Amino acid sequence: MKKIAVALSLLFVCSTVVAQSTVYEGVVEKAEVINTQVGKDGKPILGAAIGVGIGSAFGSGSGNDAAKIVGGLAGARSQMKKKKQSLYGWRYIIKAGEDLHVVDAWCPQPGQQCTGIPKGKNVYVINGNEVAVK
Repeated sequence: MKKIAVALSLLFVCSTVVAQSTVYEGVVEKAEVINTQVGKDGKPILGAAIGVGIGSAFGSGSGNDAAKIVGGLAGARSQMKKKKQSLYGWRYIIKAGEDLHVVDAWCPQPGQQCTGIPKGKNVYVINGNEVAVK
């Protein structure tokens, strides 16, 4: 059994994976701004309940009560900080030969708007999910 595990480990480490890339040349037919909400809204009541549960594991008597209060406040506060954020990007319709490709390109940071590629620009479509200016 030990020899099989060693052999499989060596096979896994020594094997090489070759990724196939597809690149199409095309022209931007349409570019439009898109956005979506990412993340979760905080749930302060749930955070407080978890904080009280964790706080109850510490101390005894009035110390235990104080730990519950501090845990509840800390849990509620951490959950209140969580907010959904807007993620912006661009949806491109690109004509490559006779085919149309739809590619969504997202800006690198939530809440940040990035510049797009204008209509009529020659581009490369890489792996069907990335656009690069030619």
